[in-house]
Amino acid sequence: MKFYYQIEGLKRNNLGDVIQGIAAKQFLPNSSIPVNREELNSIGNEPGFLIGNGWFQHEFDNFPPPENITPFYISVHIAKSDFIKLNRVRDHFKKNAPIGCRDKKTLWLMRGFGIPAYYSSCLTLTIKRENINNKPNSEIIWVDNIDHPIPAKIEFKLNELIPNGFVKISHDTLSRFSTFDSYVSNNKIIVNDFIERYNQAQLVLTTKIHCALPCIGMGVPVILIHPNPNDPRLSVLNKLIKIISYEELLLFKELPKAIINKKAANKYISKLTYLTTLAVNSKQNPFLNNTNLRLQWQFLIYRFISLITSFGIKTSYKIGIFKQTIERVFGKEYLIE
Repeated sequence: MKFYYQIEGLKRNNLGDVIQGIAAKQFLPNSSIPVNREELNSIGNEPGFLIGNGWFQHEFDNFPPPENITPFYISVHIAKSDFIKLNRVRDHFKKNAPIGCRDKKTLWLMRGFGIPAYYSSCLTLTIKRENINNKPNSEIIWVDNIDHPIPAKIEFKLNELIPNGFVKISHDTLSRFSTFDSYVSNNKIIVNDFIERYNQAQLVLTTKIHCALPCIGMGVPVILIHPNPNDPRLSVLNKLIKIISYEELLLFKELPKAIINKKAANKYISKLTYLTTLAVNSKQNPFLNNTNLRLQWQFLIYRFISLITSFGIKTSYKIGIFKQTIERVFGKEYLIE
């Protein structure tokens, strides 16, 4: 059997997608193969096992993976509900449920569509660096990206708050227009270098979720500064670190202390590690393993919650409560089926 992990294969504009792939790869055999997340239906004809974590999805036509591939979905983020409105997508997720969700919005969507699901947090929390020099230095790092570039007023304020200066690093990718294999190979190198550098930093400031999460997992002081702290994607961070808005930062006289909720982080890391390790060892979703009674019981609970949530959504629609919003998110076809 072949083992696969997925990486962004279309826009290729954010190292965070590569980091999510590396997070999955560390649980797989060394011979594991990266695949284009936007072309999962063309993986191949041999039996295979796929860790399906990350952001779904730009293109809908090439999903799901073929029947010869056994997926384990954990740390999933659904960007648009239009994706799950498709019957073939819902049927695939139900067949391979329960689905581990990276954020509360995705959890609510899955359950609203009647798909058994649970909150898993993000696999990038488990990122680790082997044989790393853990001696910290005095470097303060700012990490952003083309989709969340640091505004001039924020950079000016940071220079005011950090008189000794900081180093700017971008999560923009390399070799964006190369072949997929070259893209993955080149960006894995830079990601590993960045992770090592973050691990030794005095402080990391970032707008990027998948910079903050590995730092939390490694115990590196990190502060997320974001233009929209209410972005549903950030729910994965809410219990772990302080999220500061641009407006808040502009009012500070000094940088706040970077505090990590280590108890909560370790809880998520343990759960992610336990479930993913079980999945790889058994080559299936561990909740479907007939010998694990505790996970079977949890699966029954997730199924019940999803049935109740789906029923509640459809009932609210039928009696006119938030009817327009519910129809926009879930689609009329699903709500009246």
